[in-house]
Amino acid sequence: MRFTVLFFRCSKVECSNSSLITNLISALNSVFAIKDLGDLSYFLGIEVIKQKDSVLLSQQKYIIDLLKRTKMDAAKPVATPLAMNTKISRLGTQRFEDPTLYRSVCGALQYLHLTRLDIAVAVNKVCQFMQDPYIEH
Repeated sequence: MRFTVLFFRCSKVECSNSSLITNLISALNSVFAIKDLGDLSYFLGIEVIKQKDSVLLSQQKYIIDLLKRTKMDAAKPVATPLAMNTKISRLGTQRFEDPTLYRSVCGALQYLHLTRLDIAVAVNKVCQFMQDPYIEH
């Protein structure tokens, strides 16, 4: 048995003809099982905060969850995470205990850097060591 899951989320549909919207929803409902999940608040690591006249998109929760997962939530922030010309040795003194966690965090950082260009250099550096991570990486 095969299933196809389709997520269709539209927070607001506006049209001068309300029957057109009703017909669209009915047509979709005749082909797909539709369930109203309410207002969008969090999707793909992006928090959606509705304000009076605008919508604010934030990855603060995603970042906080990532810091907690890596036990770095007590770390102090720095203006520049890594200088551009920093050289990091391929080998270290102690192998990283959980390479799967390291790779998972690298993936999370790659996703995060799409909206946070200030961490692009640091993310690029740590991703270079995914195949054989050490504590220093």
